[in-house]
Amino acid sequence: MINRVLKSQLLTTLGARGLAAGGTFLLSYVLATFVSIQAFGAFMLCLSLMIGMQVFASLGTDRATLKYMGVATSNNNRREVAWIYKHAMLVNLIMGSVLGLVLWLAAPVLANALLSSTDRAIESLRVTALLSPVYSMIYLCNFLMKGWGRANISCLFEIGCISIVLSLVVLVSTVMGMALSALNLVTSLGAILLIYLIIALWVVFRFYRRSPLVIKPEVSFTKGFYRHLPDFLLVGIIFYYTQWGVALVLGVFHSESDVALFSLGLRLAMIIGFILTVYDSILGPRFSRLQHEGNHDGLKQLAQKSAFQMSCFALLPTIVFMIWPSSVLALFGSDYSGAVGVVRILVIGQWVNVMTGSVILLLLMADQQQAARNILIWSVIVGGIASMLLIPRYSAEGAAYALLLCLLVQNGVAVYVVKKKFGFMMTDWRYVVSRKNRSESTLK
Repeated sequence: MINRVLKSQLLTTLGARGLAAGGTFLLSYVLATFVSIQAFGAFMLCLSLMIGMQVFASLGTDRATLKYMGVATSNNNRREVAWIYKHAMLVNLIMGSVLGLVLWLAAPVLANALLSSTDRAIESLRVTALLSPVYSMIYLCNFLMKGWGRANISCLFEIGCISIVLSLVVLVSTVMGMALSALNLVTSLGAILLIYLIIALWVVFRFYRRSPLVIKPEVSFTKGFYRHLPDFLLVGIIFYYTQWGVALVLGVFHSESDVALFSLGLRLAMIIGFILTVYDSILGPRFSRLQHEGNHDGLKQLAQKSAFQMSCFALLPTIVFMIWPSSVLALFGSDYSGAVGVVRILVIGQWVNVMTGSVILLLLMADQQQAARNILIWSVIVGGIASMLLIPRYSAEGAAYALLLCLLVQNGVAVYVVKKKFGFMMTDWRYVVSRKNRSESTLK
């Protein structure tokens, strides 16, 4: 029954995540084709700042929500779910507003540091500041949906699907003869996010009202929820660095054009990694529930089988990007031909990320938050030092090498820790393959 439900959710989530990944690719293509390379790079820097503010505004409540929603639904406790809703939303709303105010005041300084070649840079950053609480609440709603086991729906509220709508806005503007600047792009994104926020809030409250949970008198994790927030926050910060933060470091040392090259290369490489985000969307509450119920054999089988399946899914696009990166980049125009090395380097990093499975998520959901935190701290320290050494000299390729090193350390050490803590290797697929062979023999 569990496997059947998992397969059903996997297929629908794969479709939704595929749509989101397609949205990311579509936005990259549209921006590279219809706006200047400087506007592309400047918009990606503003987007990186907006997502960074969301990470800090959450204070770790996003991943804490994912973990404890698994516990609350396992306990069949409506009161616990309501407690998560109330406390997580309050934290995100207050902190998002505070950080938005900070960015508004710091806009002149940041504009000089990051957007020196961009017209109306201060205004672009101040619009980004206004988006902080809006995007923070949307992102939290995303995790609430995952906690309900509706990862297939949550994908529709992530930045990839939002990118589809923004791409359509850019295309319509181009047809109407309007040249969009970075400020126009950020403002358009803001209008889209307001609509998404209204819909996301309606969806998560509808899930709560229609759930079959019962009201129980106690909330079992009030202290644990807040006690683990520092670890979850640090994990969020470090994940942010590996996906978005490197672009900010690159922006400090080089121009918006270099940021555009790196951002395009990373968005293409993330097509490899999108399958990992599909599984992560589903596996978080399941890891948490299996650990809560003491089902260690089920935890092992789910972790290894999912890692094997991810690797199979990611193999073909990895081969394509490694052998024919120039052909792929030709779709975006001659301005981006210099990203060949960036694509190859980042594809290697994403392949390693996928091959090791949801290893960090497993540690986070199975009461090993501190181990995950320590792994991520050291990986980012190594990657950060590499960034400071490589980016000034090698620009976008230096940023790619720094990110690759960070991912190698992160995943290699995490696999070792899972082996030490739980007694199995994420990349040991002998049981998965042998079981598959036995099933095929039985069918014959």
